[in-house]
Amino acid sequence: MQKRNMGVLFGAFILLALVSGMVTFFIFFQPQREDEKVVEQLTDKVTKENIQEKPLMSIKEILDDADEVYLESSLGSNDIVEINDKDIDKIFSYLKSLDLKLVMESIETTQDTSQYSNYLYAVHIKNKKVKIKVNEKYVIIDDMQGKMQVFETDKEKLASFTKEIESVFMNQYNACELFENPQIIWIEAKDEEKQWILNESGIKNLLEKLYLLSPVDKNEVIGVPSSYPDYDIHIQKDNKVYKIHLINKEVLLLDSSDSYAYYRYDVKLWDYIHKKYSVKFNEKTSEFKRLLKATNILVDDMENIYDFEDDAYYNIEIARWIIQAEKKETKEVKDLGPLLYDIKFTVNGDIIEVKVFEDYIKYNGKNYYSKRIGETIKSGLGV
Repeated sequence: MQKRNMGVLFGAFILLALVSGMVTFFIFFQPQREDEKVVEQLTDKVTKENIQEKPLMSIKEILDDADEVYLESSLGSNDIVEINDKDIDKIFSYLKSLDLKLVMESIETTQDTSQYSNYLYAVHIKNKKVKIKVNEKYVIIDDMQGKMQVFETDKEKLASFTKEIESVFMNQYNACELFENPQIIWIEAKDEEKQWILNESGIKNLLEKLYLLSPVDKNEVIGVPSSYPDYDIHIQKDNKVYKIHLINKEVLLLDSSDSYAYYRYDVKLWDYIHKKYSVKFNEKTSEFKRLLKATNILVDDMENIYDFEDDAYYNIEIARWIIQAEKKETKEVKDLGPLLYDIKFTVNGDIIEVKVFEDYIKYNGKNYYSKRIGETIKSGLGV
């Protein structure tokens, strides 16, 4: 009985000790945690105030004694161009005139700055190891070590500044003599299967008309068909072939073996090519040729994935896919396989039907073998 009473007393003692400890903790430590929270808030406030007052590096510090300055375009070629002292002064003076307001500063490489990663042009200052980037909204200073400052300014002035950089960049890019002393140049009018190899005089006249105005975002070109007769200019230099594809009289595609970019260009090139290397529409080159004159197209996909009607892009491009595919008329076919696409082209008010199977085309009462033509159409529609 005595041992039992002692056990009860011991248990009560332990419970009392626990209660006492909890009371002591709240009395002494809770105020300390509140104090720490207040200190954190004050520190954070001071840090933000310091960011507004003391950026990592001022614009003046960056621009003073800058040496070896390069320009880069995110939309155009991967190449960067070096700019001369006159253009450096022009860009730096414009930059100094901007009323920049700091909106974000990152001093840790782990901080997420992805929302500020997009830019149109960048000014590289080699001896300062700094890149100054601009887009429609911000001026972004990156010191190449993960430190970043983001500034806002007047949108109209920023747009003018961007145009100034674009002008300098394109002048230097055109002056870099990318196509100087080519080995050979030839021109193709793909819709008419015509080709011209230029002589020395023809090369000189062509290159004099080739002037790029500004890079173009590839998203602006999506859904824009290549104008008839689908001209390509091939320039071979230093065992490398560049292809210039004239999409229309405003935009071209510059394609090399390792990169491609879209540009607006001087219309003199378009006018010269169409006058000097003109072609006539010739239906005799292909039974399918008249499809290029389609003003409307209706695609019925048997899988109901790509059912649509169009009068601006696919009416021309699907016709080209079919015309350019290798085809052979077959007199006797036991099984064409399942129908994949029933395509109706509107040409001069008439409806012309083309049925596409996996390896066959049914057109104008005839069957044509064309290996994997169904996959060709599907791939094109899926882009």
